[in-house]
Amino acid sequence: MLHASCLGVSMKYCVLGAGLMGKAIAFDLLQQENTNKVILADNNPEELKKAKDFLASNRLETSIFNAKNESEVEALFKEVDAAVAAIYYGFNVTFTKLAIKTKTHLCDLGGNNTVVDEQLKLTKEAETAGVSIIPDCGLAPGMVAVLVKWGIEKFNWVDSVKIRVGGLPLNPKNKLKYERLFSVDGLINEYIEPVRLLRNGRIETVEPLIEIEEIEFPPPFQKLEAFTTSGGTSTLIETYKNRLKNLDYKTIRYPGHCSEIKELQMKGLFSHQYFEENLPLCKEDVTLVKIIFEGNSKKHELTIVDKAKPPFTSMMRTTAFPAAIISHMQAKGEIKCLGVLPQEQCVPVDLFINALRKREIIIHGIEI
Repeated sequence: MLHASCLGVSMKYCVLGAGLMGKAIAFDLLQQENTNKVILADNNPEELKKAKDFLASNRLETSIFNAKNESEVEALFKEVDAAVAAIYYGFNVTFTKLAIKTKTHLCDLGGNNTVVDEQLKLTKEAETAGVSIIPDCGLAPGMVAVLVKWGIEKFNWVDSVKIRVGGLPLNPKNKLKYERLFSVDGLINEYIEPVRLLRNGRIETVEPLIEIEEIEFPPPFQKLEAFTTSGGTSTLIETYKNRLKNLDYKTIRYPGHCSEIKELQMKGLFSHQYFEENLPLCKEDVTLVKIIFEGNSKKHELTIVDKAKPPFTSMMRTTAFPAAIISHMQAKGEIKCLGVLPQEQCVPVDLFINALRKREIIIHGIEI
């Protein structure tokens, strides 16, 4: 189809998944004045009804679909200029193939290195189809990749980058000092998958839940802990392997969380069911980000301390809104590159950061 970005008319989007992130993505896209329609699709009629009531827009359409049914996904993609996948990452390779087939721009929330590697293999097909497909568009992986790009391009002395990110309840009430902020599948994946990093100029793989360090933020958070988890470095390792000596990612939690998770694993309690039953959904949270650029005895830090702004948790804002920004850029033609591409290789940094500011996601230490 001829995309709206080419025709200079209003744009149409599809969001797959009506969960926490899908609802927030749809909300953000509906705020854009050149949005003509947002189709929100899910397999759960109750979730779609809740989303429809919540979003309350005559530009919103809801659709029941089965992610395993390729013809249903294809039909949705054919109706729109750009799509966002906000459901289980296991479907993302299929969605990528269908986006290429229907010549529809696509981005997703990603979160699994192996899946992203498979998507990247399809870049020539996407380029031929004239579309951009951008995996791992959330918070981390996601927004942080563009911020890393900013620092590396601004400071020619950078040879090491440390990425530290965490979503935390403001008032934790359980032993883990944690509450659910996104899907349990995504959380478990972070805690069990191998961790890729760049160390002394070499790509290495280490275990998750190790190398615990102390990290500080302004009051009331102060001293927290950070430890290795998977997914956060995403494609940054490959992109910058010839530019940096060191690049790693760690998740931020309240002190003691990592040891409690290890104890659950030892007791055989580390499971989807356990987290569903014992971790309530968090409604009042904070997202903490610290990206540290180092090299040649110099140092520069970027920090984000973003609190919930009802009706959205901070995790919804910092995960869903960046994905919506990228989808909007794709539909408008602001992302010029074609193919299956990492964000750090195709997203215009200044436009992206200005879009975050409009959504009151403030990055300290950055200048545009």
